[in-house]
Amino acid sequence: MAEFERDRALLIRLWRMWAERAAELSGTQWTTQTRLPGWTVRDIYVHVTPDVMIAMLAAPTVEGDAKVASAAEMLRVFNADPVAAEPMHAQLAEMVRQAAADVDRRTLATRFGSEFPAAFEQLAGSSRADVISHPVLESVTLGAFLDMAILETTVHWLDVVDAVGGPQPEQEALERARDILAAVPDPLAFVEAASGRSGVAVLPVMR
Repeated sequence: MAEFERDRALLIRLWRMWAERAAELSGTQWTTQTRLPGWTVRDIYVHVTPDVMIAMLAAPTVEGDAKVASAAEMLRVFNADPVAAEPMHAQLAEMVRQAAADVDRRTLATRFGSEFPAAFEQLAGSSRADVISHPVLESVTLGAFLDMAILETTVHWLDVVDAVGGPQPEQEALERARDILAAVPDPLAFVEAASGRSGVAVLPVMR
């Protein structure tokens, strides 16, 4: 329970940071290209908007064991086959661009700053061990799902900062993102590469 409350509080702080920056951006900054090819700042905001996450968390929990129990495992599944993953990522990018065309900056700022935190506040009593349905992975633990949300919100925030500036994410968010990403590769391969004892490429683990 305490871990879930910690995750919830961190996500709410991250969302409000996104809201505050959106309110500051000019029209030109809003449509600035980012280091993600073909993605503008507006596209990234739409991509990170947690509508789907809120809807999934509002659904009833699932009985039994989760098919996927960690964010690292989720990333392994999504990136297991780079050839298969590439068209999926391209399709996602196009969906985001289409959705972004109909969303204005002030609306997103309001949703990040108040609507999503308010919805998330209603999830009191949940646990990271709870199992929820997932449209692609069938079922995942709530902890894995929240870890992935924290990772995505942090990594894409760095994309926004790179394009139009802004505050760095708080240390807790960066440490959580680091820990999730480091858990994706095979532990032996990662330790050998990170310690300079192997030239085997283990990165990147997220696209």
